[in-house]
Amino acid sequence: MKYRKFLLSIIVILSTYTIHAQVSETNLRLTFDTLGIALKNKDFALAEKVLAPDFSISAATLPGARSLLDMILQNRKIESVELKTTDMQEGADTTLVKVDFILQDGRNQESIVALDKENRILFIDYFDRLFGQSRYYKSSLVETIPFKREMESVILSLKLNDCGRPLSFLLDTGADGMAIRKSLADSLGLNISRTQNANIVGGQAQVNISSGNIVHLSDSLTLKNQNIAIFDKVRGGLDGIIGMNLVKQYITKIDFDKEQIEFYSFGDYQYADGGKTIKVSIPYNLILVPSELNIVGKKSIAANFIMDTGANYHLIAFSKFVRKNRLLLTGFKPESQGSTVSLGHATPVFHGRAYELKVGDIVQNDIPVTLQAGASDSSDSKRNIPDGSIGIQFFSNYNLTIDLLRKEIHMSPRKQVNTMNYK
Repeated sequence: MKYRKFLLSIIVILSTYTIHAQVSETNLRLTFDTLGIALKNKDFALAEKVLAPDFSISAATLPGARSLLDMILQNRKIESVELKTTDMQEGADTTLVKVDFILQDGRNQESIVALDKENRILFIDYFDRLFGQSRYYKSSLVETIPFKREMESVILSLKLNDCGRPLSFLLDTGADGMAIRKSLADSLGLNISRTQNANIVGGQAQVNISSGNIVHLSDSLTLKNQNIAIFDKVRGGLDGIIGMNLVKQYITKIDFDKEQIEFYSFGDYQYADGGKTIKVSIPYNLILVPSELNIVGKKSIAANFIMDTGANYHLIAFSKFVRKNRLLLTGFKPESQGSTVSLGHATPVFHGRAYELKVGDIVQNDIPVTLQAGASDSSDSKRNIPDGSIGIQFFSNYNLTIDLLRKEIHMSPRKQVNTMNYK
């Protein structure tokens, strides 16, 4: 009798597993059938129905990845997508499958595709390869360049176009591209290609853009066809800033102990040292780091903060986040106050210390913090505004590796600094 009950329970378990597997395969086929129809008909709205909210192509996450997907829809003639159900790898949160993209000329493009728990697509390796990148390529060292540290900021020496003069540029992950001060742009003879709106604190400003520039980071490492915004001033009297246009091209390892940056091609890069890996998103050409902020030790509040290596502070919480979570009413005791001014718009700020900031499994206590206290703007509720910004005074406590294709930053303890705590 006991044996029969045991055998019956095994049969029930196996039957349940078989039903689950069939349902899973059916859902997967529906996902890829829908994707195939969308690609064939160049229908972005239909494709979007099977994409995860953090779907990415190359180093861009939705909605920033939309322009790349539009390029694929317009320039690739894809007839259908066929799922290979025998090639599946299921993880706790992600499933990897192999599929064939059938092109209208009869050729096949095999690809690994990652899906979340709800069978929504996270990335398509074939799409990444169209832009010259893949998680599955062999990663190799491209170049190592030194940098200078000024108040913990990373200052790179580079040259522009045919000018042999070394220039000092701030590495600024809070900027989506490059900028240069106007007096220097004039002396270098940079041509103005167009004028466009630029978002800055307090509003927008019209800025001139110089296109088609070549950036020489070393004798062998160059960035071609770069746009450079021209501003009257750049922070601290520097010549300019360089931002996401650089770190989107390479795995970027910033070693503060050695004061050097190693650039690797995207691929199967392995973190060789100890440390913690943190998943990030890149929705608007900015790196958003999932964090938790505890102001006075009572409650931790989830947040998405910009990784801003160009900002010379620890942490600033933006006014919308401050108002929403009533941070100035938590018992926070300001040590000083002031205001930031941009385009004639003044925003009150309060400086003090927060009980704890947690970034992934990395925790810092008693951290300097600035809380913005601007008045409510009716347009705020309609905009996806980050909750704040973590600056270089926090990140320079660690050696950093930024891998935007895998949407990760890796933070490892520095030899000379011991501020890393794990929970």
